[in-house]
Amino acid sequence: MPRPKNSSPGERFEVTLAAQSVKMLQDLATHGIYGRTPAEVGGRFIEQALQQFVKAPVLSTTPTAKAQRNG
Repeated sequence: MPRPKNSSPGERFEVTLAAQSVKMLQDLATHGIYGRTPAEVGGRFIEQALQQFVKAPVLSTTPTAKAQRNG
């Protein structure tokens, strides 16, 4: 039975990775948690990293050492 077409829109592009990284993606794909193919797993990790990268910074509620000296 063929897999259903991916319902989320996207664009394809080529990524070059170290052999060790490709092996990790292949291993993760065998578990099927992050995707069923190495490309799906890699895409999911790229999307997660980009979402974390653009998140608004979280301000610390603890004073810094400089603020403590000046206070």
